[in-house]
Amino acid sequence: MTKTPQDTPGTKFEPSDLSTTPLPDSSLPPEIWRIIQSVPATFPPQYFLDVSRNLLENPNLTASHLSRAELSYTSFTDPSFDPSAKHPYDLASIIKHLKPDHQPRILPGGIPGFQLEWTVVRKLIPRNPKLDALMLQTCHLFTSTEKVILHSPNGEDTTVEAERYFVIYIPHATSPDTIPFYHPKVRGVAILYTFHPTAPANTAPGTLSIYFDLFPSHPLDNRMTRTALKMLEIIHKHSHGRMNGYQKRVHHDVVIPQKTFQDTYAYLKGKYAKQLMENWVEQTPAGKNVFEDLGIAAFLIELWTEMYGAGDESPSPNKTADTSHDSAISTDAARESNAQSRRARAQKAFPSFLDIGCGNGLLVHILNAEGWAGIGFDARRRKTWLTFTLEHQDNLSEMLLVPEVLTASSASSPLMSTPNGEEQDEPEHEEGNNIENNQAWSPPWHNGICAPGTFIISNHADELTPWTPILAYLSSSPFIAIPCCSYNFGGTRFRAPYYADYFPAPNPIGGGSDGGGKNGGKQVSAYTSLCSYIAHLTASMGYVVEKEHLRIPSTRNIAVIGRRRKDEDEDEIGLEEKLQVVRRIVEKEMGGETTIEQVRLQWLKRAGGLTKPGKGGGH
Repeated sequence: MTKTPQDTPGTKFEPSDLSTTPLPDSSLPPEIWRIIQSVPATFPPQYFLDVSRNLLENPNLTASHLSRAELSYTSFTDPSFDPSAKHPYDLASIIKHLKPDHQPRILPGGIPGFQLEWTVVRKLIPRNPKLDALMLQTCHLFTSTEKVILHSPNGEDTTVEAERYFVIYIPHATSPDTIPFYHPKVRGVAILYTFHPTAPANTAPGTLSIYFDLFPSHPLDNRMTRTALKMLEIIHKHSHGRMNGYQKRVHHDVVIPQKTFQDTYAYLKGKYAKQLMENWVEQTPAGKNVFEDLGIAAFLIELWTEMYGAGDESPSPNKTADTSHDSAISTDAARESNAQSRRARAQKAFPSFLDIGCGNGLLVHILNAEGWAGIGFDARRRKTWLTFTLEHQDNLSEMLLVPEVLTASSASSPLMSTPNGEEQDEPEHEEGNNIENNQAWSPPWHNGICAPGTFIISNHADELTPWTPILAYLSSSPFIAIPCCSYNFGGTRFRAPYYADYFPAPNPIGGGSDGGGKNGGKQVSAYTSLCSYIAHLTASMGYVVEKEHLRIPSTRNIAVIGRRRKDEDEDEIGLEEKLQVVRRIVEKEMGGETTIEQVRLQWLKRAGGLTKPGKGGGH
């Protein structure tokens, strides 16, 4: 790992004054390419190259209006790639078979003194396809180890040993009007990194510069300058971070691929967001709640399609076979047809879902509208429910959760409501009685037992969150839990113990599965502890633990998923035996000195408070 003193020039992002700073020669024709900004840097070239490769598929790091990029062609593993090609068709054998608009653009004559290393054609995908158009772009990397001239403003040029790396971005556009908002209205963008291995001490060995190839009809403006500065800042920051040993802690798209999720999310957002926001009646922010639940719905739809949509697919096209324009169109159509077929099979095989602590009911409404059968319940009815169709309102119930393991421990336990929301016999209300002695129940309650296989959703369900793996185990069901606040099995706020096996702290110092994990001498966050605790409970109930950092507008965005059993034979045991297992686990997690009967009393007391107006967790 290479580290530099914080006071060394180039460690911080400090743009140079172009009128006074000596700059390395770019070898680009100055009548075409104009330097926009330059900044000193200290990182070795490999970190610049790593960041440049990462940006190919993640342009959203430098442009917030983009969601990702899809690579149409890459030369990285193409044995026919010819860096000396003078025409796009000569770059690689497959180029002539690509759609005309997907064929790479080249720099006529290349760059004097540079060698072409790789070429990529990518499609930039905007976050809002209804607002911004897609755009294709060619990306090249050129390298040079020839000596370079440092041009000084006073005319005293010097020649030095240097390595130069040029990343060129060429939009497939013929005029400024055809370039979307998220991209500078230029014919080309060039990022040059020049590194002097023998630079004098206390000077920055690297120089990071950005150049634009401007359209004659669109001169440089303030927005373009700000965009250039921001691009340099991000590349500088990420390259320095990698040099200093930065390790990415948040890994998205572990369970569901980014493209699959984002395409479904964009579809749902375009279909529902406007109407849902216009009809919002809660006090909570409309935008955050709507986009958050649309994101969770998109993730669940793709998760369920993967879980339940297996079947015979049309064979994937051979990438080395015919890739003509007509073939490419038919391939896209075949992929779309396969995706629709999988979705249809999944919905047919889907057993239904149960959203416990469903809050505003928005997630249930969206999933129902998309054809996924299921219901939700919450301790308090919400105003939002009345904005849904009558059919979807019928799938939302005002009920408490009193887990079967708690009611089965009491000889006087009342009957539960069934999982489909149909109420069984309720004890009559008697004046002066309360929830703690099982006499007055408003709303009715649910024992958490579902039809086997019912997919359980626990989205910011607070008190219900630790119970989620328990309920899933009792019903032989898969589940997803998205934790928010820490509660124990009695419904009391507490700091969940930390289990480093499931959420390792970066650079841990001491700690372990006993809740003593540390991060640089600091205690991990309460949220990390909670998520690790839910993962621990998931494993305790015999599930394979899966985790995903959801792409939703919330800091509470970690999902713990249990959809596979470590031992499928465990599901063969009966409910009574499972209840005995659960009682032991609940008592153990409550400290070993609290009986299941005491847990029941604590839970019922808390449940009584949830029925009061303005009370209750969840969303």
